[in-house]
Amino acid sequence: MVYVKWFLFIWPSLAMDIIGRLLAPVLPLFADETGWLPACLSWFQTPDNSLDGDRGHRERWPKDGAFWTYVRRVAWLLRNCAYGFNIDVIGFKHKDGDVKEVIGDPTVGDKSGVSGTCRWKVFREGKLVCFQVYFVQHYQIFGHWKCVRAGAGWKIWSEPGPGRIYGQHWVYCHPFKGSGLEEG
Repeated sequence: MVYVKWFLFIWPSLAMDIIGRLLAPVLPLFADETGWLPACLSWFQTPDNSLDGDRGHRERWPKDGAFWTYVRRVAWLLRNCAYGFNIDVIGFKHKDGDVKEVIGDPTVGDKSGVSGTCRWKVFREGKLVCFQVYFVQHYQIFGHWKCVRAGAGWKIWSEPGPGRIYGQHWVYCHPFKGSGLEEG
């Protein structure tokens, strides 16, 4: 049943992605000076970063000033579309007593350079209530390392804890993602 629930959640997530992308050029106008949207627009906000983004995003968009701040914030909203909705509305909420099972190598990743598949499952009172499947396959093309990166379920690869994002609904596939092997 959890797989059906996840599948049904794809449709509101997709609708919010479309709405979020259409609103991305307008939403920064409602942000305060530090880049936070008002609570009524929290479905479009990443809860762990302002619209100015994380360290990597700031490195990609280093210029300041009104125009560049606006462009950086629009880019962040396009990259992290409807993030709050996928966490707060259709995300997985961990409860005490939940048991997580990991099948495969959890170090699999685009940045780690490890190819493979890993699956996570969360059980509540013996019943499957959440899952995540993550696949990465590194390859070299024209002398550059890339990877296929795909995932589905809820992002439950980290451990739940106070103040931590846990269980964002997601589906993702990128056949030409950059690879951590390129840096090595």
